[in-house]
Amino acid sequence: MVSPIQIVLNPDNFHEARETGGGGPGKDFFADRDQQFAEHKHNLSNQLQAIAQYLESQPETDIGFIKVILRREAWAKSHRPVKALFKAPRTPVVGGGDLGVMIVQVNPDALRDIAAQILRAEPDTTWRFVEALERELPHPSGRRSEAGAIDRIELYSAEDRRDFSVEEAVAWLSNPLTGSSYLLELFEVPPQRSLWDTYDESHRRMYRSFVEGLARVGRGLSVQLLTSREQRQKLLSVRLSQSNVAPTLRLSTVATERRHEKAIFDPSVERHMSLLAFLDKHPLVRHVSLPGIVVQSETTRQRSKPDRATIPQRDSTRTYPKLGIIDGGLGEALSDWVTAKWDLIADGDANQEHGTFIGGLAVAGASLNGTACCPELDGTELMDVSVFPDVSQQGVFSSYYPDGVPQFFDEVESAVADMRARHGVRIFNMSLNVVQPARPDRYSPYASRLDQIADTHDALFFVSAGNLGPREMRNEWSADPLTALSDLAAARNDGLFMPAESVRNVSVGAVNPDGHDTAITHAPSRYSRRGPGLRAGGKPDLAHIGGWGSAHPTLGHGLFSVHPDGTLADGCGTSYATPLVAKTAAVLDHLIEGEVSRETLIGLLVHHAKTPAALEERALTRIARHLVGFGIPPSAQEILVKDDHEITLVIASRIRRNQQVVFRFPWPPSLVGEGGRCRGKAKLTLVSSPPIDSVFGAEYVRVNVDAALQQEQANGRWKGRLDPIYLPGGADSPTVEAELVEHGMKWSPVKMYEKTMPRGVGPSSNWRLAIEYLTRSAEEVPDNGVPFTAILTISDPERRHPVFNEMRQTLTAQGIQISDIRTAARITPRV
Repeated sequence: MVSPIQIVLNPDNFHEARETGGGGPGKDFFADRDQQFAEHKHNLSNQLQAIAQYLESQPETDIGFIKVILRREAWAKSHRPVKALFKAPRTPVVGGGDLGVMIVQVNPDALRDIAAQILRAEPDTTWRFVEALERELPHPSGRRSEAGAIDRIELYSAEDRRDFSVEEAVAWLSNPLTGSSYLLELFEVPPQRSLWDTYDESHRRMYRSFVEGLARVGRGLSVQLLTSREQRQKLLSVRLSQSNVAPTLRLSTVATERRHEKAIFDPSVERHMSLLAFLDKHPLVRHVSLPGIVVQSETTRQRSKPDRATIPQRDSTRTYPKLGIIDGGLGEALSDWVTAKWDLIADGDANQEHGTFIGGLAVAGASLNGTACCPELDGTELMDVSVFPDVSQQGVFSSYYPDGVPQFFDEVESAVADMRARHGVRIFNMSLNVVQPARPDRYSPYASRLDQIADTHDALFFVSAGNLGPREMRNEWSADPLTALSDLAAARNDGLFMPAESVRNVSVGAVNPDGHDTAITHAPSRYSRRGPGLRAGGKPDLAHIGGWGSAHPTLGHGLFSVHPDGTLADGCGTSYATPLVAKTAAVLDHLIEGEVSRETLIGLLVHHAKTPAALEERALTRIARHLVGFGIPPSAQEILVKDDHEITLVIASRIRRNQQVVFRFPWPPSLVGEGGRCRGKAKLTLVSSPPIDSVFGAEYVRVNVDAALQQEQANGRWKGRLDPIYLPGGADSPTVEAELVEHGMKWSPVKMYEKTMPRGVGPSSNWRLAIEYLTRSAEEVPDNGVPFTAILTISDPERRHPVFNEMRQTLTAQGIQISDIRTAARITPRV
């Protein structure tokens, strides 16, 4: 019997007032270590006093920015030193860096006052008897607790603002593919000069010194505020040219016309040294970075056979899934399947090889490679988003995008907006990367820009993880886990390429096909870059077959598609794994009526994905997600239709301010034993789209949506029964915030939990799915809530009991409305 995935049609019935704790005293990080605390207080005071003196002597302004670095055990929200010490609005927190690093705006008076507050913290540990626990616990004041939470305080310095040399900058910017412009991030952009009188003297001095300092750089300097929809992150393009035009400072948010011609780049080391010396020192500057270069994520491709590939013919009487291909164009061989074009690139400036290979996998992957490799049926309507010119031709990329990568993303947004509005396509394959590794402590402007496009147009991008070059490739994956770990440890510079860390979209790594004598089936491909990207997250999300990095003597790279002229081709790269996942998403979107939320599409993919057998060894558990994410997804049909030994429920809703979602249900009767002990297997996936703010670095996710599957206990309380899949030791292990963030996926928008209970657990068949949220300090849930999708599967591992029918009957008897997800859009507004 087939049992389709069921969606809960009345999720709003399960919203209720949020349960909040009553609070309590702060943590005493120096309990019973009073002498060490006395030394710590004086160290912090001295650090603050030294910074205050420096700011007073700073010629630009007495305003400055400091890093308040918390000790590891103080990363939790409740330990942030913002109630007794660094209080807004006098010392606002303006951003973050790595985990546990707060960036705070200060002035000398505020710093001296904070130093005095720290010195006034009580010197001795205070204890108080807690009746509920029948023992004494430390009971510190706010000053002592917050001072103890701080490890050290440092001035935001030149080392924080720049991590490349002048010589490296000139060499990199001399490549026209970069746009030859620095990317400059400010703590704030100076307002229009006519508004300066509305600010205090310290701010006026800061703005004036910044504008005048740039003007002193001299002729040929061009500064332009870049397109951004983020209120807080403001990026400037800064370029030095050989022009004799006076410095141009465009700091306004007013849109400007694209420039198609630019003055010749100035490679003068002396001028760049002068510019960077000014930016390194000015307090308004947060970060100066070198721009990226857009590349196609392929390792190699060769004409394997002169044979023509068999491309299926399109049936005009039926409909097909829709997929946008953001690349260099699709060849004539796929013309029958191309239903829309965004044709920016002229014929002489295009190279259609890469895009055609990707499109060929979407259209004919199953017939060319078999369903074990490409599980979806052949046939896809292709939207040809031709925006990437042939970069092998000198000067072509810069002729289309003289401002470099930011301008390229502007064009991508224009194309996506058009395709979305005119043709309804939502799924886009973007096997393009920016040649810069994702950083663990900084959310890239490219990922942020892609997030903005996805949010604005309700689109979903599938992005390749990026490839290692021939000299950087790792050894082929070893069947011995220790050897595999050793090879990974020896690898260098193999992190994800931007914008694969994008939190609103899906990034894809590559695994091997089968059929190679020396390459293990479904092992991570030797060229596939690995995560996690940002430290507080997990990338890539998924993986799929991308071809062998070590060519087979007869089968080549083992993944076949077509050249633009229709002849057969083989190749490898994360570029080619990505469309296989994107195709499944497009089929899901096609098979489910109405608009499917992005959270549901992502959730369905990751919930049903499976970790390859090559990574199932316990020793590899912690690193598996950095290579293949949640695993390889099955076909859309396998996702949507199950057997009657399990049931999958989907709850798609929004969690709102001061609300939580509590879905109560009985365990399947056939899996309940004597005394109410419940056995079986449960798996829970949660995908949300929380507000994000890139100025906070690794803490860019501002609202954490969490879920728990809980069983009622004899005392009426509820106990969580599932383990986060990546948390060492399981849910019952004592953990601190740092471990929950780095291993338990806390603050990650995608979470997964599971547990097999062969002997049964607990005293009751009463269960509930509870979904709640936690905000960062001083953060609020948006007025329209945070969209989420929770997917819960309950199954009988022995495959003996009719779980689907039992659960459906009991849920219906309780008034819970459920329906086949494929047709639910007829009767529910959110799927």
